[in-house]
Amino acid sequence: MQNDKEKEPEINIIPVETDEPDHSSEEDIKTESAESYIEQLQRLQADFINYKRRTEKEMNSLSIFVKGNLIQSLLPVIDDMDLLIQHHQHDHQCPVEAVQMIIQKLKKVLIDEGLETIDVTGQSFDPIIHEAIAVEEVKDPLKENIIVQECQKGYRFHDNLLRPSRVRVAKVKAGN
Repeated sequence: MQNDKEKEPEINIIPVETDEPDHSSEEDIKTESAESYIEQLQRLQADFINYKRRTEKEMNSLSIFVKGNLIQSLLPVIDDMDLLIQHHQHDHQCPVEAVQMIIQKLKKVLIDEGLETIDVTGQSFDPIIHEAIAVEEVKDPLKENIIVQECQKGYRFHDNLLRPSRVRVAKVKAGN
């Protein structure tokens, strides 16, 4: 038969991994994943808050810069008013022409910045840009809703209404 020396070889048993899920590792993965999402959300939230603060600060700085430029362009008008007052302080008279020149200078600065006056001469009443403060009766029905008089100028700034024109509007006399 067989030799005693020839024995069956030794078999080493290696543990085989099964397809059964390890519940503790799945829970760990889910927990790690959830924590990762929470951290990412917190980072995004902090980034958004910082972005919001930064843009608010930039908008404030831009606003100050723009206002500073406007004020700088108005300084010569203020200087002219001061000179007019100093020059005519003793005689208490102020020439109308000097005041008119200063007002024209001021208007030019504001127009250059984007200010527009609303034209109302002979226009139909538009409640979006006009404010009726009085009604004037007329006999001619063709003049109905036509602006008769401008009582206070209206202004736009870059197509945005700053102040409506205050006007008197024609209405047909009742009983005609």
